[in-house]
Amino acid sequence: MSLISKLVQKPSDKTIRITRIVFAILLLATILLGWNVTRTEFSLPEQVKYILFVFPIIGLIRSIFDPGIFRKKIWKWTIFGLGIAMVLISFFIIEDYTPVTVQILPISTESIDLANVGNTPTISLPFTVSTDNFFVFYGFVLMIM
Repeated sequence: MSLISKLVQKPSDKTIRITRIVFAILLLATILLGWNVTRTEFSLPEQVKYILFVFPIIGLIRSIFDPGIFRKKIWKWTIFGLGIAMVLISFFIIEDYTPVTVQILPISTESIDLANVGNTPTISLPFTVSTDNFFVFYGFVLMIM
């Protein structure tokens, strides 16, 4: 019963600030890990992708400096607006693509045996993150908060 009463209580300011910092770092890591597979749509220049860094920067500034510029109600609407912006950017501006895997074929003077082509090693990116899908998820999280 004490666990439920603990969860119902309002979190401390320190807990809120730490949660904001963790969320901003998680968002920044998602952007950086998915940078190579994120492309822009509608023939927009690739520099548009740098707009994605605005969201974690706002979160870090808000959590580290905690400026008292806006009232609480205005910050709630600002966070809601950022969530909507993240969802819209994910739906309309950015798109993920699958990187092409390159097959290394053995160099020889003999003819290539097509039966063994599937056994050749391939080079691909070791780890990528779908920035597009995560932005939708993070946007919904911000809208709910």
